[in-house]
Amino acid sequence: MTRQLTKEDEFIIIGCDGIWDVFRSQNAVDFASRRLQEHNDPVMCSKDLVDEALKRKSGDNLAVIVVCFQFEPPRNLIAPRPRVHRSISADGLRELQSFLDDLAKMRQ
Repeated sequence: MTRQLTKEDEFIIIGCDGIWDVFRSQNAVDFASRRLQEHNDPVMCSKDLVDEALKRKSGDNLAVIVVCFQFEPPRNLIAPRPRVHRSISADGLRELQSFLDDLAKMRQ
């Protein structure tokens, strides 16, 4: 595949199937763009993508290369949202697991 680059092209993500098992294309672009806005380092961005894929429980090969076409970080096209931290107690996790186990038994 051949493509003529324009000023709008900021970077490319080349990744194996383990990345794409847990990221949709636009989701990976948004994730990488945010990381590049933070540190503008394609090597760190590649590592961040692999780390995030591991957090998302990718069970396949994980290799990714981010190639930046410009020296400046990507433009911020998304308004920043405050992060919401959510947690669940150990009791809540046990209750959820019990519910899922019961549900699985009912389907058998």
